[in-house]
Amino acid sequence: MKRLKGKKQIEQLFVSGVSVNAFPLRMVYLENPYEHLVGVSVSKKHFKNAVDRNRIKRLLRVGVEKQLSNKLNKMESKYCLMVLYVGKEMPESAQLKEQFEFLIKRFHKKQ
Repeated sequence: MKRLKGKKQIEQLFVSGVSVNAFPLRMVYLENPYEHLVGVSVSKKHFKNAVDRNRIKRLLRVGVEKQLSNKLNKMESKYCLMVLYVGKEMPESAQLKEQFEFLIKRFHKKQ
């Protein structure tokens, strides 16, 4: 699974993508004909320090790798995904694990 990069791809994702929420996570996805692309993002508004943002992004990437990648590889269609952390407090990895599972269930329901 590759990282989502490029201004045009990200802009297209937010313009025409579908959103799924599982607080404090939000996932925006769009079908992609080529391969799975995943990006993570944390608001600078809520987390001023780059150290905090980078820690949360690292936790999100681990969650994506451990939980989301297995599910995506089993699917026939490919997706561009952006996982956003919209909470205002520093998360714990156990809390994020539960929310990722809930987010994946909602993602499958919208399919």
